[in-house]
Amino acid sequence: MKRFVRSLVFAAVMFPASLFAQTIVNVASDNPPQEGNLNTAVQAAIDAGSLSSTVFQLEAGGYYVLTSSIQVPAGKQLTIVAPEPTSTAAPPQIVWTTQGNPDRTYLINAFGDVTLKNVWLMFADASGNQVQTVIGMQQDTATVDGHEHITLDGVILDYCNCPTDAGGTVTVACKNLVANFKNSYWKNCIDRHLRYYGRAVSYPYNSTGWHIDSVSFENCTFANMGYVLMQEGGEYADYVKFNHCTFSNIIMFPLESSWWHNLIVTNSVFQNTWMFGSIPSQDTAGGNGAIFAIDSVDNFGFSVPFTDQQRHVLFAHCSYSLDPWLVDWMKNCPYSQTRHQNREDDLIPVPQPFMNARSWYFLDSLGADGKKLFPYMTAFSFDTTNNPLFINPPTDTAVLKIFMNKKWDDNTDTNWAWKPMNDINAVWPMEENLAYQNSTLKTFAMGGFPLGDLYRWWSTQYTSWSSQATAENDSLSTWLANGRILAVKGRPGPLPVKFELAQNYPNPFNPTTQIDYSIMAKGYVTLKVFNVLGEEVATLFAGQQIPGNYTVTFNGGRLASGVYFYRLQAGNLSITKKLVLMK
Repeated sequence: MKRFVRSLVFAAVMFPASLFAQTIVNVASDNPPQEGNLNTAVQAAIDAGSLSSTVFQLEAGGYYVLTSSIQVPAGKQLTIVAPEPTSTAAPPQIVWTTQGNPDRTYLINAFGDVTLKNVWLMFADASGNQVQTVIGMQQDTATVDGHEHITLDGVILDYCNCPTDAGGTVTVACKNLVANFKNSYWKNCIDRHLRYYGRAVSYPYNSTGWHIDSVSFENCTFANMGYVLMQEGGEYADYVKFNHCTFSNIIMFPLESSWWHNLIVTNSVFQNTWMFGSIPSQDTAGGNGAIFAIDSVDNFGFSVPFTDQQRHVLFAHCSYSLDPWLVDWMKNCPYSQTRHQNREDDLIPVPQPFMNARSWYFLDSLGADGKKLFPYMTAFSFDTTNNPLFINPPTDTAVLKIFMNKKWDDNTDTNWAWKPMNDINAVWPMEENLAYQNSTLKTFAMGGFPLGDLYRWWSTQYTSWSSQATAENDSLSTWLANGRILAVKGRPGPLPVKFELAQNYPNPFNPTTQIDYSIMAKGYVTLKVFNVLGEEVATLFAGQQIPGNYTVTFNGGRLASGVYFYRLQAGNLSITKKLVLMK
């Protein structure tokens, strides 16, 4: 399993390295009414048989108007890049023409591979009208390595609605996609009618037979979306990774469905996700969960080449919260007031649970022997109490309230995008700022970094993070492959007034025991177990924690009977106690 997971990550990250040997073609910005420079340059390379060996270099702050879809023939590589944006130079925009009646189904129609870097894709025309267009990843009949590839780095994907193929900004219509997205921003991908459209990655509606081998998002932001990742109709991904991502204002699924084979969700902030909420009369099982859900292979409704015991899920160092206005609006919007007056309270939306009970069963359950039933599904270090308090979120609360009320009620249309004309007019720097004020979340990620997208919102911290990114990702891959046995849970009660470590219970024990502890200040905390020689034999917790009361389960099944010591340390505070394992 470790070899499989790491090989997919390697393929996703390393594939674009061949670009450095290619020829650069500088493409001049369009100067309306003249249009189509990028189309002309790409078609010339196709005609010359040199597409795969060409890098199309766009101008910083440039403006490129498509007069037709960009085609990528089977077995070929399309590479479009631009300089790194600065505070005064925006990424070049790519928009659709308003002239004539070209087929706009695909912004890029790729039967080969695609790499885009530092470009701004407007899923709209030059007048600002949303266009039902996508990057279509089609089946590559001439692939060299058996995969289709797409790599987006520093790309803005803006104002996508429900496209013609009912997919997402990237629509998957192939069998072996390897997708690598980093430092990219999905923004205002909204549909004014369908609450579940405006997606980052999606299969087409009602399709069958397509598959994602690997999809990775790192330092990406998703703001004002219907879904982020869609899996339906028995089409799923073998490996999914979200690391250091920011989610804000997601109407429904951040991560749809519950069919995870290998899943990493780490170091990310989820704010206002699953805004539609849970309708009690419809969600009789208790809701989907505001981030993702896990269900049994037996309930998939289709065959997969793995069992529940072979699934690997890592969920760690994340936060989730809803803005107070949204919670209040669910209860007190006009639709809900009418339902209450009609004594139909089971039709009033309520917040989705952070994670539903079925998912916790897979993440938390222990067998009679005290061992995890699903040892490769792990969750630890999450915060559900702190609102990040974004500095300037891309949220038009008044319009969003109207949209939500209509979706709960009569489903009439509302454009709830946040200042879309800013982007049509290429206002730069962007007005929004999803850095945040909450001090706890600023150090809650691994290594003491802020949660969420560091590239776009925390540039100084991103530089520091980059220097240790390889080590961090190695840790994530190892935890995913091997499981990380951590059973730390918060305990209810008032905030502690002192640093405290309780005696384990039961004691003596065989093979599991519970350890309670309390910390009164946010910081880096470790709880470790040592033998009588002072050698560390287990790390029960190591990471950032906020003030609170915690319980951890220690399983000594692999250790010999005897006396051990457990030590809680936070800063310069330390407490050690003795425990006895008696088999």
